[in-house]
Amino acid sequence: MEGRPREIFQVLTATRDPTAHKRIAELARTAKTQTEQKQTESTGARWTDLFRLEYFNPISGHAIDPMHCMFLGIAKHMMKLYTKTGIIDRHGLAKVQQHMDSFRVPSSIGRIPQKIASGFSSFTADQWKNWTMIFSSVVLKPVLPDKHYKVWLKFAHATSLLARKVLSQADIELADQLLVRFCGDVEQTYGTAAITPNFHMICHLADVIKEQGPVYSFWCFSFERYVKL
Repeated sequence: MEGRPREIFQVLTATRDPTAHKRIAELARTAKTQTEQKQTESTGARWTDLFRLEYFNPISGHAIDPMHCMFLGIAKHMMKLYTKTGIIDRHGLAKVQQHMDSFRVPSSIGRIPQKIASGFSSFTADQWKNWTMIFSSVVLKPVLPDKHYKVWLKFAHATSLLARKVLSQADIELADQLLVRFCGDVEQTYGTAAITPNFHMICHLADVIKEQGPVYSFWCFSFERYVKL
């Protein structure tokens, strides 16, 4: 690797310096052996033809998709965690479904999810969004033990802040604080085995929003079937 120790590459990558990142990726592309290529790529930098664009920034040019990270990722993961560990049992799920069925909501929100009693099966991204931001804080309170409910509430509150069409700096900062505390609470309450890569990525979501704008300008709902957002 051009005579440079591997630790240098790790330090350069850790600085989030786009110039250093591109230089390391170029070394990975021109590596003479597969072993050398893998060692270079282990720093987190891989070659892409996007690097040929002079204006492309490999650090800020990649956005975290809130749809997959927040709703199809963490929200779904937490509900599986609650049901698999028995924190919410079948009776609790049935109670949640009964409570959900009593709601009367505007047509713009869509249909009330009907598969909660079967363990949230076949929820769409839009249903996970509505569940997290609109329904969960109300219907989970009677069935989720208080310490678990307080952990979930941080996430639900943060997503509701970040999914606003108009965001203030204060909204972003508060949401970021809530998400960092949420991730810490999940690790402390359920152990490191409960942590997935989405928990790391969501701690960088505030930075992405500051660079890209409100989530409505870049999240992947626009690539899914049309939903009224």
